[in-house]
Amino acid sequence: MSISFVDDNFKYVKSYIMRNYDNINDIIYKDKDLLSFFIENNGFLAGYTIVLNKPLSEIYNFNCYVVKFSFVNVSTLHIEEQQVLIEKLVNSLKEKMIENEGYYNVRVPSNIVDLMKAINNIFSNYSLCGGTVEEYIYNKSIAMPETKLKLFFADDTYIRKYKEELLKITYDSFKTYQGQYHISNLMDEKAGEIYENWIKNSFSEKSNEKIVIAEYEDMPIGFVTIGEDDFAVEGILSAVSVDNRKLGAYKNMISYIINYAYKNQKAFITSTQFDNYIVQGVWNSLGLKPFYSIYNLHFDYTGLEANGFDNGN
Repeated sequence: MSISFVDDNFKYVKSYIMRNYDNINDIIYKDKDLLSFFIENNGFLAGYTIVLNKPLSEIYNFNCYVVKFSFVNVSTLHIEEQQVLIEKLVNSLKEKMIENEGYYNVRVPSNIVDLMKAINNIFSNYSLCGGTVEEYIYNKSIAMPETKLKLFFADDTYIRKYKEELLKITYDSFKTYQGQYHISNLMDEKAGEIYENWIKNSFSEKSNEKIVIAEYEDMPIGFVTIGEDDFAVEGILSAVSVDNRKLGAYKNMISYIINYAYKNQKAFITSTQFDNYIVQGVWNSLGLKPFYSIYNLHFDYTGLEANGFDNGN
């Protein structure tokens, strides 16, 4: 099976749902000169971008990069000639990593087998730091269950009033969170700061995200932040008070957002780690389905020792 792919859930979900990749092809060809490197051959294109992750670089005091792939007419099954081309792509990535000292998070779409085979052939050293799955629901509404909760979009006045309560809910929820940077030996020591900054930015006045609130007895007990474009609504950051988890706040908020997306003729999309089975179970009970997934492969080209490194602190 041949597909086209960009590692951007807003751009990709419409093509996936419609089973038509013309729009993805147009996007890739229009912006191909912005790719860090690409290869073309008889209608096939494979490329990647390397982008500096400024927030992480500031936390760790060394350059942290994110690598994302783009493909036009790539087979999800193994084809020898395709693997040879992709190995050239991966070789160029290795050369750029060696030339530019830093820490690289390489996001590998799990369904493109020849990319994974090429990485295994070219690299001998990397860390598998988990992965994420993207799910969607489109053109469906959800019957809202009876609930004691009040659900609504918060305005700026509400966020200012209850900001400390919302931050506490989030920090308490994330105390035991283990993401890709907790798995990395080099990044683990300061991984908590990454997620703390993410949380703070979500509640800053500069954030463009809308926030859905679940309120119980006139106090917020949970929230979901969302982003939005002309085709989809994305659930981004969510948390529920650890003392109120039996009230069904999370399922109610996701149902509320699905209905908001349906009312506006949009898809609802969201993502989580492979091993977050409880959240995925809620999504599946509401009719969400996976549409792509990512392996997070970490490559250490910092020149630092994984244990006991000194980054200036």
